[in-house]
Amino acid sequence: MKFLTRCLSAAVCLTAIASPWWSASAFALRTLEQGAKAPDIELMGVNGEGAKLSSLVGPKGLVVVYWATWSSRSPAILQFAERELRKYEKLGMNVIAVNADHQEMKSEDFQAVRDKVKELGLAMPVFHDRGLVGYNALGIISTPTTLILDNTLGLREAYPGFPSVAKTDLPEKIDAVLGIVREKRPEKAQYLLDHKPKNHALQYYNLGKRMFLVARSPSGELRGGVPESAIDRLDEAIRRDPDFFRPYLLKAIIFHAAKVYALRDSALDNIRKREFQEPYEHRVLALGYLEMGMDNTASDHLKALFSLAADDPAGLFGQTLLSMRRKDAAGARKSAEALFASPKAKEVLGEDPAAIFTPGGGVKPGAERAVRNTLERLLDIEKKGQGMIRPDAPVTSEDVNRAR
Repeated sequence: MKFLTRCLSAAVCLTAIASPWWSASAFALRTLEQGAKAPDIELMGVNGEGAKLSSLVGPKGLVVVYWATWSSRSPAILQFAERELRKYEKLGMNVIAVNADHQEMKSEDFQAVRDKVKELGLAMPVFHDRGLVGYNALGIISTPTTLILDNTLGLREAYPGFPSVAKTDLPEKIDAVLGIVREKRPEKAQYLLDHKPKNHALQYYNLGKRMFLVARSPSGELRGGVPESAIDRLDEAIRRDPDFFRPYLLKAIIFHAAKVYALRDSALDNIRKREFQEPYEHRVLALGYLEMGMDNTASDHLKALFSLAADDPAGLFGQTLLSMRRKDAAGARKSAEALFASPKAKEVLGEDPAAIFTPGGGVKPGAERAVRNTLERLLDIEKKGQGMIRPDAPVTSEDVNRAR
């Protein structure tokens, strides 16, 4: 809860010196803002030929897929680009792939890239980013990332990863750059259907969460240190489905609350090793890192989230808190304004945003508890409705059924 205390106290001393949140922080890149000109980097083809980025641009622009052989989602986006995005070349939008395996490439690394290109059957031009100069200049956060540039190298879109909606999102974004109007598609909440935890892992996660909440005081402090019974259930959830990321995050939140930072960081290491692609994942992780006061990592996940879902109410709530924490008055005001304008904000937050934030992006007097409750509600770790279970009680079949 220390983060929220610092964040709320910052609301009274905001200054307007920082950049607004919708620039680079609303994008998939750390440094380059939407509309800015991409650096005209030197690239080297997989067969040794050199080229400047500007020489590869088509009459209408250029799609650049940054990828790596070690990235599990890179093959899918490369094959999609080869099969679907290259159709835009006849409309003047060229498509290339840029490898970003390592800053210093050895001969075997170059061969691994050539082997992967052959394995995937890629005919599009594939290049190396020598020394990762472009990767660092652009400020790419995750691999893969797809850039859409206009014919002056102006950055129009940056799209991180290859989430389940990318097959529709990417063509829509290219269409928008080309001025092609298409009918707006209905939104789909497909993530939870596609990523349902296996082997009853969700039930054990819920049991661990309930035990954590029982061990916590109304003010959010842990009574008696780490609730080992909660950690045991979360470890069981991980054992049953190692790909289910939420038990790792909740373990980190518990250890953080108990001030056992080495174990918190160990739990987070398991998260850092993974590639996250979906808006849902970035949303939960951003809010979890906010809960622990880890601002920079929260910011990275918010950038990725907004590049996939620019008006996500939970993300806007998190961005308002983060901007307050950083004393970014312009950012807090803009994110609060966007949150107030969102027709889904009240439903998603479980609270009218106008009841907790001022139009300037500060916290309304007396709304501090509501802000904290909203953050925990979005993380699904609020006490309300969790039921009661003794922290030292054995798990019964009724407990598992009740947690389903």
